[in-house]
Amino acid sequence: MDAWNDFQLCQLKHRYAHVNGIQLHYVEGGEQHSNTVVLLHGFPQSWVLWRFVIPDLVKRYRVLAVDLRGYGDSDKPEGIEGYTKANMAKDIYDLVTHLRLEKVTLIGHDRGARVARRFALDYPDYVASLCLIDILPLEYVYDNLSASEAAKKYWHWVFQVVAELPEALIEGREEVYLGALFKRTPHLLEQLKADGVWDEYVRIWKQPGGFQAALNDYRAAHKLDLPNYRVEKEMNKNINQPCLLLWGENGNLAGQPVLTIWKEVATMVTGKELAGCGHYVPEEQPDAMMQELVPFLEDIYQT
Repeated sequence: MDAWNDFQLCQLKHRYAHVNGIQLHYVEGGEQHSNTVVLLHGFPQSWVLWRFVIPDLVKRYRVLAVDLRGYGDSDKPEGIEGYTKANMAKDIYDLVTHLRLEKVTLIGHDRGARVARRFALDYPDYVASLCLIDILPLEYVYDNLSASEAAKKYWHWVFQVVAELPEALIEGREEVYLGALFKRTPHLLEQLKADGVWDEYVRIWKQPGGFQAALNDYRAAHKLDLPNYRVEKEMNKNINQPCLLLWGENGNLAGQPVLTIWKEVATMVTGKELAGCGHYVPEEQPDAMMQELVPFLEDIYQT
């Protein structure tokens, strides 16, 4: 699929909005009067992650694909305080209310799914449904992470929260580090280069403050978000909107009882493991993803 030509056919529009003290970049497509889906990418990507699924989604819905704070062409404030999931969710809430939208469906991968979860907890009246892709609850990962899993799947969670050292090792070697992240899925890096997307990811990763912002995202999650979620778990504060979970057979969630884990913090959970797929679901298996997502959304908006 020639993703960039498909974008042109979708007539996507690049837009910026001043929300929550920053400038947020997003692309928009589809009919203005349609139900809205908000796409939130993960680390270390941008809205471009969704290039294979946007062409189908815009035929059905109004689509907003957002560059999260610290990523893509959105602002990249210094420090960790701005990267709490509560503050990043407020970015999206302010965008939703700025556009005078009512209930939206949030579709998030990786870090974007963490922002979507926080949005649903903090602004439930604005959520029609959620789709969370290849993540487990933050507190579950930290409280159940074995040394073996940390070494194989979550090594960057550990490395990136260290003070100063990651910056010293990544600066000047941004492409090496970025490539190592994508090599977790066989042949994905080659696919990105063939699609012309690799150059775009390198561009945003090398922007001033680019990789530092991503590091601060992880630092904020560990230092500031994690204690908050542990408290909320004791309070039984749960997601109460319909939630579709999708994860890769060969991704970070392989072998985990995903639905059982999520049912501890969400009341209306369905989901499926996608065969032959790693962590980067929207880039690796977009067709399989859409086979699950389309009927889920149809059910949501027909009721």
